[in-house]
Amino acid sequence: MRVAFDSRRVDEPHGVGRYARCLLTALRETAAPGAEIVQTHRPRQVDVFHSPWIDGALLRSPCPMVVTLHDLTALKRPSERLRCGGMHLHLRHLAVQRAVHVIVPSEAVAREAVAELGLERERVVVIPEVSAPSAAFAAERPAPRSSAWTWADAARETWQVYRQALAHPHRPCVTGWRRQSLREVSKPRAARAQRGSS
Repeated sequence: MRVAFDSRRVDEPHGVGRYARCLLTALRETAAPGAEIVQTHRPRQVDVFHSPWIDGALLRSPCPMVVTLHDLTALKRPSERLRCGGMHLHLRHLAVQRAVHVIVPSEAVAREAVAELGLERERVVVIPEVSAPSAAFAAERPAPRSSAWTWADAARETWQVYRQALAHPHRPCVTGWRRQSLREVSKPRAARAQRGSS
């Protein structure tokens, strides 16, 4: 199995950067013979693509795509969506919907992903994130389901997700709810363009 892993943020010390860096290292350490990890956000000639953050999700992935969704904060705060570019965020969420599997850190985020993005529950996989060694950072995140949970455990679960993605490589259909939502977002922009031309 050849996996493309979006590693653009691995140099960041916290958050997505720490998650991507630690998981990437553990994936290499737990890889089966013949498995290969390619660090790229442009998957070519690979079996599976994994984006460890929502902004790396592709609208048209050439292979089965797995996306890690850490939270849905931006989606649940309309003011943040407008400030950061509403259409951009809506396209990111549309890309996440097209993932074969979505990895989340907790059951709470899994429920939110199903409710807010219209994902089928069987496509959402809970893989707890490992606590950071720093007590200050650990206080920011809920504790994992077990104090013995390690990055190697997370990597083994992630390899299992890759195998499931290969077993069911079809791209999920985008639900009508999201299509309608995207059309609603584009209406104000079209109305402004019409007023500007008149």
